[in-house]
Amino acid sequence: MPVEALMDDDLDELAWLNLDDVSQTLDVSEIEHLYQTLELEEARIEVEISDCVEHRNSVDTRLAQLSALHKSVEATSLLVKPMQRVIDATAGNAGAISGHVRELDQERVKLEHALNTVKETVELKSRLSELLTAMETRDVDRASLLVHEYKATSSDTLDSPFIAFASDSSPPRDIIAAATKELVERVTFMFNTAVESSNTREIGRCFRLFPQLGETQRGLDLYSEFLCAAITDKTRLAQVHTTYALRITRLFEAIASVVDNNFALVEQYYGRGYVLRIIQRLQMEGARRACLVLDFFEEERQVKRRLAQIQQVNVAKPRPLVKAKAEKDDGISDGDFKDIASILAEVVLIGRQVAAFNRFLESRAQPEALLLLGDPETQARVFLSTESLNKLVPLSSALPNTMHVDAQTGLVAHTQLTSRVEWLTNVYVELETFCVQRSMAKAMALDDTNELSGWDSAVISDVEARAQGPMVQTSSCVGDVFFVAKTALEHAVAVQQPRAVEAIAQCVLEAFGEFVRVMGQQAVEKWADVASVQRRILVALNNLDLANVYLQKMVDEVRIRLNTEWARLPEADKTKGQNAIDSLSAISSKLLQAQQHSIDQLSTSLLKPCMRSILQHSYRDIKYVLSDEEFNDVQSDNLFQQRFNLRIRKLGHQLRPRLLPSTYTLVVDAMCACLVYDWERAIRQSKFNMLGGMMFEKDVRFVQLCLEQEAGGVLRAKFAKLVQMARVVAEPAETSVAGVDKDVRALLANRVDVVQPN
Repeated sequence: MPVEALMDDDLDELAWLNLDDVSQTLDVSEIEHLYQTLELEEARIEVEISDCVEHRNSVDTRLAQLSALHKSVEATSLLVKPMQRVIDATAGNAGAISGHVRELDQERVKLEHALNTVKETVELKSRLSELLTAMETRDVDRASLLVHEYKATSSDTLDSPFIAFASDSSPPRDIIAAATKELVERVTFMFNTAVESSNTREIGRCFRLFPQLGETQRGLDLYSEFLCAAITDKTRLAQVHTTYALRITRLFEAIASVVDNNFALVEQYYGRGYVLRIIQRLQMEGARRACLVLDFFEEERQVKRRLAQIQQVNVAKPRPLVKAKAEKDDGISDGDFKDIASILAEVVLIGRQVAAFNRFLESRAQPEALLLLGDPETQARVFLSTESLNKLVPLSSALPNTMHVDAQTGLVAHTQLTSRVEWLTNVYVELETFCVQRSMAKAMALDDTNELSGWDSAVISDVEARAQGPMVQTSSCVGDVFFVAKTALEHAVAVQQPRAVEAIAQCVLEAFGEFVRVMGQQAVEKWADVASVQRRILVALNNLDLANVYLQKMVDEVRIRLNTEWARLPEADKTKGQNAIDSLSAISSKLLQAQQHSIDQLSTSLLKPCMRSILQHSYRDIKYVLSDEEFNDVQSDNLFQQRFNLRIRKLGHQLRPRLLPSTYTLVVDAMCACLVYDWERAIRQSKFNMLGGMMFEKDVRFVQLCLEQEAGGVLRAKFAKLVQMARVVAEPAETSVAGVDKDVRALLANRVDVVQPN
């Protein structure tokens, strides 16, 4: 192996080779390995020596160049030494100068600071002199401004040795403190005097002075007291109204006006967020006055007595127990019911106004509260303390000690109005539930089905519809019942309490269950004359169909109203309300079941006899075993089709004015079911040949077309089996009928032109 190839591989091993270790090695294999290594090292050194010998001339040349360069460097060094001595001396001088400059800069800074201190001291002396003069001349505005400027004076100035020159008597701090105390007393006295004399200009002037004196809380509290007194004056005119909802409305409107009118003023002179203290104070005042109004409302309207009456009715007659006929005496007269309804109307208006007032305060307070979330010190100065809140609550109000200011909204939580709102919600639920049950019972008891015009004659399939006045297709109870339900749900939404919406939605569900039961009873009640039976069944069908339409419309409108009015409520409350409203859609399935039950009753009493009569009349003297000549005659003059078309048109002319368009479609569908059932039975007993089968197929297509024109839709599914039967009897005997039902293939036995196997 070449030496060059092994040189790099054994280089590391040779670097660690120790002669003492070599001399002590006894193992033959190791000695051989060391010997080989030494040989390789010897070879490598020989190679390097050979390279040096080969490049000797080049090395000599470079050594000569290096020697010449050394001489040049020595000459240059001799030339540079004088210059280096000059530079070293200059650098020493520059360092000394730099040190002196730094000392001068420090002295300059000290001098400037001393000059500023002297200047501020002179200005302070001047302001103190002006302050004493303003205090003597009772110039409160100038004195307050000077005190405010003094607060901007740095502590270094007040602690400087020159401060003794600012005052010849007392220290400036004592002078300012005494002046501030006196000014606060003067401004407070001026404010109270201005309030007594109703001098709004002077009140505003004093209000602006408090933050200059560092008395922001005092200024805000005094101004809040003034605003509360102003609200009393604004609401005094509302006391003449006997409607308590109007009193509450005037109260809340006055507070809202005060908040909006003073919002910018407080922000300008006190800063962002400080208006929260006034809003909280006005909130407490509004809660106190609203509770007084509710107390008078409860006493004057005798709410407890009315609730006791309703409770007695509920105990004596478990709810809902709505009777569609005459109501039993429940101990509450019509006059009492009117009083209860008027109380309910006021409760709804009061609940709406309270909710709107809370949303208004929240819209004004929450943005300001969010500004103070990161500033606990300012928040503590602005928010009313728990002690202050408790002082604002009358001693007669037994409230748990849970009032506090919510840092997220900036409003007082759990005020005395909160408990009254819960009471108001309970009252509303009781009154509304009773009114819904009573009103729906009355609406169904006063149903005018028996008095509807245009229903004097019965529906008969073989007579023309007689000319008569316009027919009223639905009775009064549908509109009345849905008016009551929608009004109650709108009331519940207006109150803006999720449990109120849930309770009223459940009440409406129960009431509609009774409505569906009453409509179903109309279809099975026995009457002396056929016209009355038909009228009650058909009107019940129309009522149920219209009720389904009204239901979907009512749910959609109430849901939209809830989403609009509850936009600022928490998402959890909105979800509860929406779920309660959506639960009303369950009534739709009950309405459809009752509708189907009524259609079954109509089919039994009217449609089956009519369709059987029409089919029998149309098939008089008709056969389906035809010769070629008979087939041509029937094609030119098809008596079956003419008779059927005439009779079905007569029946349609009688039923269409009595039914709503959508209800009429359902009735035509039931007519098809009755017709197809009887027709299939008749065809299984008839004889055919191929020409007769072809004519039967044309008859089926014609009847399907007639009924589709009546229904305004496609009835292919209803006639599917008849079409199969027609195809079987109309096709040639040798045609395969694979894929056709077994009972339909049995019709081949009715073919007279097909030889049946033995």
